[in-house]
Amino acid sequence: MNTMSQESISGLIRTLEAYSPEERFSKIPKLRYMIAMREASGDMPPRGARQMLRSLEEEAVEAIFDNMPV
Repeated sequence: MNTMSQESISGLIRTLEAYSPEERFSKIPKLRYMIAMREASGDMPPRGARQMLRSLEEEAVEAIFDNMPV
């Protein structure tokens, strides 16, 4: 297991929790990439990383529709 990568993803997740929604949404590609790289190397991403990614993606989609006129 690559401990440095594990810590990097965990650190990003902790950082994302403190960011504003717009800042979190801008980091979705980075989190997606980091998870994919871990999986490609045969390691599991940290617990909760995929859930965080799903939550961020759902929030981003909801934010788009919240701003649409009815």
